[in-house]
Amino acid sequence: MNLQLMAVTGNPALHSLSPVLMNAAVQHNGLPYRYLRLPAESAQEAMDIFKALDMKGMNVTAPFKRDVIPLIDHLTDNAQKADAVNCVYRRDDGLWGDNTDITGVELTLKKFPEYIQQGKMLVIGSGGAANAVIIAGQNLGLEVTVAARNQEALAALKQKYNVLSASLKHITSVVNNYPIIVQALPSGAVVFDPNVLTADHVVLDANYKDSIFEKPAEKIGFHFLSGRNWLVNQAVPAFNTFTGSDVDASVMYDALDSYHLDYQGRIALTGFMGVGKTTAGRELAYELNYRFIDMDHELERREGMKITEIFEKKGEDYFREIESNLLLEYADEVDIILSCGGGTVKNAANRQVLRDNFVTLWLYASAAYCIDGLDVSNRPLLQCDNRLEVAQNMLQERIPLYADCAYGIISVENLTKKQTAQKLYDQIVKTFGI
Repeated sequence: MNLQLMAVTGNPALHSLSPVLMNAAVQHNGLPYRYLRLPAESAQEAMDIFKALDMKGMNVTAPFKRDVIPLIDHLTDNAQKADAVNCVYRRDDGLWGDNTDITGVELTLKKFPEYIQQGKMLVIGSGGAANAVIIAGQNLGLEVTVAARNQEALAALKQKYNVLSASLKHITSVVNNYPIIVQALPSGAVVFDPNVLTADHVVLDANYKDSIFEKPAEKIGFHFLSGRNWLVNQAVPAFNTFTGSDVDASVMYDALDSYHLDYQGRIALTGFMGVGKTTAGRELAYELNYRFIDMDHELERREGMKITEIFEKKGEDYFREIESNLLLEYADEVDIILSCGGGTVKNAANRQVLRDNFVTLWLYASAAYCIDGLDVSNRPLLQCDNRLEVAQNMLQERIPLYADCAYGIISVENLTKKQTAQKLYDQIVKTFGI
């Protein structure tokens, strides 16, 4: 199996909808790519995995959009203007950083040329998102005014981008002076009553859902754009940059509309032998109060013999068959942590089960890390003299298989098994609110 890898990184990142959009585009265009979530502790960690897995491209989200800049070779004009990068990609002359958050705003607003022609835009907010909106507005030739509570941040934006400012205290009396309004604030933030608006506005809210503007827009008739428009319109150019392939935005909108993650507390851990699935998985299950299942140990219990004996007496094909049957047994369980055997992913049907029924987390580390101190007495495939070379070749062959069924990838290089469990726990709690 030959797969090129892409990812989105941040802390957290398991909540990201980017894989939904990108993998839909990959499937629609019939490309040999897989896009993953990569939660990391630092930009350096994310870039280390990017390089180790020879990824073609990686989206970058908070809090790494500035931290990643020293780790790449070149910046596009937009990335330089924003002093922030939201996608990293490879070219012959090195690693490049771009900022398609800016492009996403431009593409969203370009659908309303008559409003752009009026030449004015109000931006509410002063955080990182506001930077992208300001640059997009200026790229479109708009006079940009910013209103924000944080006066220090507002002063910095005025100095950096030469924008105008408006007082939030009196914002209600001036909003109707701006045909284009962009709110770049956390979900639920209210700085003025949207019912004061008229039909002569385009309003873009950075939030994906539950916007305070949605119902007033239906009543009043102004053009309302949710954050999903921005999300899709920044993803389309990133997809083209990473793959060299174009995709219509409708493919991503359709994927977003149909996506629903029904988290049942069903987590599968995959990864190379020795990476720590069993030890970390057992600790994670204890912390979450979930049931823990080690597939290899369960198969040994049922067969009444060690895995090496199963291989010797009944062959690898038999072992893989009973392994697949066991995986199916647990596909409807809830509140479990399932530690998969290192080769479970070799079977395409197993990978489909893992994709469809589990939040499958791929624990990644180098082959050298995985086999360091590993007891190979029950590892028939590593009972040889050139153990590291064999392990490296096996891992390289399995990387696309792990990627094919992964919901996310977790780097565990140089972590103790307890640290691995804590990292998993932190990311799962942040994402699913357990």
